[in-house]
Amino acid sequence: MPYATHTEEVNASVETIWRLLVDKIENPQGYVPGVRSVEILERAPTHVLRRMVTEQLDLTERISKEARRLEVVFELVDHPRYRGRVINRIEPGGHVRPPRLTFAIDWREIGGGSDPGGEHLEGVLRDAVRQTKAMAEAAERAAG
Repeated sequence: MPYATHTEEVNASVETIWRLLVDKIENPQGYVPGVRSVEILERAPTHVLRRMVTEQLDLTERISKEARRLEVVFELVDHPRYRGRVINRIEPGGHVRPPRLTFAIDWREIGGGSDPGGEHLEGVLRDAVRQTKAMAEAAERAAG
């Protein structure tokens, strides 16, 4: 799966959305469908190293967050089949447009072979954006 992206407008504040993206680092099961287990392997000032097992994949990721850029990056570490990263980004809205939440996946199969099972990742990405959107909008309604 070379590249996929999905964007949704979110009727919530940037702060609410950012709080959820940061929470997702250590608690992905509430945001990513099919998570079976999560283990934080390392905490450092610049990143978190996390092992996550889903229904489809077992992966280790080096996760960094950049509050100024409103971006969280999930970089694959020592995966036997893929290399690459997932980016979660918030684009602040304006006076007439709400913030936009974009998740992008850029995973490449090691060795450049074909990936007949990669299509499911697009659906997972879309579902993850929509789940985070729903959670942010619900949190915003509850707050106010």
